[in-house]
Amino acid sequence: MKIAGAFAVAALTVAAMAGCSALDHKTGTQISQETLNSFTKGKTRREDVIAAIGQPPKKSEVMGKEVWNYTFTRIAAMPFQPNEHEDAVFEFDKKGILLNAYKTSGSAGQSGNALLDAAGM
Repeated sequence: MKIAGAFAVAALTVAAMAGCSALDHKTGTQISQETLNSFTKGKTRREDVIAAIGQPPKKSEVMGKEVWNYTFTRIAAMPFQPNEHEDAVFEFDKKGILLNAYKTSGSAGQSGNALLDAAGM
């Protein structure tokens, strides 16, 4: 009986932890490495990126290049689980042709979002 009870508690714990990822707080657009790799430098146009992943939430110009940032953040619901923060960055020339596409990982700081700042993101 004790073994069955211990097994039941263990099974419930595993089931509860497995379901917690659905409770994670997610913001932004998550872009997989596979999607990022599907864009070809020198060929992909701005319109192609928009068609694949939508309008970028942030656009800027840096040294003559148009830079698009898609930010994604996941704050884990379970304690001691890692949070995620990453940016997918796309750089275009003046004609709208992709020069570079890459991901960066953020560090803790002041984001202007109280929830993210409290989570150390």
